[in-house]
Amino acid sequence: MACSSKKIVFLFLLFLLQLAPHATARDSSTEGFSASSSTPYAKDRLSAQFVAGALFGPVSWVREHPTLNYGQTSLRFGWMASDPANKKYFGTGNFEILFELTNSYIFEGFGSYVRGFTLLGRYNLLLADPRWALYFQIGAGAVVNDAYKDVSQSSIGQAIEFTLQGSLGLHYFISRKWTVDVEAMFHHISNANLSERNQGTNAVGGLLGVTYFFGKRQQ
Repeated sequence: MACSSKKIVFLFLLFLLQLAPHATARDSSTEGFSASSSTPYAKDRLSAQFVAGALFGPVSWVREHPTLNYGQTSLRFGWMASDPANKKYFGTGNFEILFELTNSYIFEGFGSYVRGFTLLGRYNLLLADPRWALYFQIGAGAVVNDAYKDVSQSSIGQAIEFTLQGSLGLHYFISRKWTVDVEAMFHHISNANLSERNQGTNAVGGLLGVTYFFGKRQQ
């Protein structure tokens, strides 16, 4: 079921790319922002992002799952793995690697908390208007939780579970180093059949946040 949801996220990304026909267009004002060494997306630059929002589950078309809704806050530390370049299938952008720490409180369903970390790969799509940038990211990680203690459910079966996620986000630059962000997320939790209870749970939701881009890392 998680695979089907990921396909939907991927197709949605391709649809949005079609809505941005000017993403690879370059004019003199954009060139100075997105291709020079001063761009926030230059290789080896660092970033910090804080986002918060809510995720709602279950998302399932196969079987009944109990409700699990949770508010999530995430702190992400990013490293630009490449300089912006025009890529055939992705448009003009660059790749970024992020490490994420998450803390979620369950406000409807079973249990009270889900906390953990995620390793993310992100593609930043630079648009013709340098104030805006789209990003798409996928990642995997692990969480600890107390939801497994409720033995009346079979979605989460142990204290340590694994996560998969995919997000589509948008940066809006309010200054050279700061952006306001909005993000739509798909989030999956399960334990890879390490427990007898492993139906897993899928959730979708939205996040709002800010990003700060640091100066280029010293070699």
